[in-house]
Amino acid sequence: MAAVIERFPFYADGDEGRCEEVAEELRDLISGIDETALADNGFWETFRDDVAIGEHTDRDA
Repeated sequence: MAAVIERFPFYADGDEGRCEEVAEELRDLISGIDETALADNGFWETFRDDVAIGEHTDRDA
């Protein structure tokens, strides 16, 4: 969790072109710590998928 928080912000609002790239960076980061963390339908896999579609921008809600 700490490594992912340190990586935030993942991308800026309007930076949709980097979403998939950032998601892959996060996958590499997470699996480097625990390769079992990206299990099918697990928390980190779902989180990575959300990042890939732009769900975690650094914007005010």
